[in-house]
This record gives sequence, C-alpha cells and structure tokens, in this order.
Amino acid sequence: MAIQFAGNAQNTTDLAKISEVVHTFSTAGDKQDASLLETVLHPQFRAVVHRFMGAPDVSLMDRANFLQLLRDKKIGGDKREVHILHTEITNNIATVKAILEGKALRFTNYISLVKLEDGSWQIVGDMPDVEKL
Repeated sequence: MAIQFAGNAQNTTDLAKISEVVHTFSTAGDKQDASLLETVLHPQFRAVVHRFMGAPDVSLMDRANFLQLLRDKKIGGDKREVHILHTEITNNIATVKAILEGKALRFTNYISLVKLEDGSWQIVGDMPDVEKL
C-alpha cells in the first residue's frame, strides 16, 4: 500500500517525477550502470549504511565512492522489484520509503530528494536497511 501526499496538481507531477527517479536509482544499480545512476544522484549525495550484513558500525559513502563501487561491480547486479511505500513532499524536498526486493536481498530504503531549479528531482541521501532473503 503506497501512502503518498499530493495536495495539488504540482505535487501530483512531483510524485510522478520522484517515482521515476527512485525506479531509475534501482534500475541503475541492478544493471550496474554508473552513467545512468549519475543522472539521479545529486553532487552532494551520501549513503548511510548501518550494520550492513552484520557489521557493527555505520558506513558513510559519498557520490564518488558509491559510483566507483558500482563501476567495480562490488554493489548492484540483481534485478529488484520496486515498491514505493510512502512519499512525502514539502516544497523542494521529499522523502521516500521504498522496498527494493531482489533474489538474495531486500532493501528497505529511506531516500531523501531535493528539487532542482529546473523542476527535476535528485537523490541527496539514501539510508538502506539490507536483509538477506
């Protein structure tokens, strides 16, 4: 069940754009396509990964490191279904809770986005919880 807040026509347009960005984010990871991923990641993008696969700590990754891991095929490579559970928009910022489910892993992602001057949206932050299936 998707909970989405769209109080007016502009928010409805923004919801569609945000959904497209989230799907592109997943598809780029699945295909390990760093060029495609670059189109949806803001230059100030950060990933916050807490207790990944049993690790005891928090890992922070900037955009360059995240893209390099994808290029090196150290992340991504699984075809995942995207389920957007919740989207909330406040002016030029948005948050999305989505489940990206593949064959081996399920990601519950909390994604932060910013709206650019041209009306497009980019991901500025991702905080996934990763579970083995």
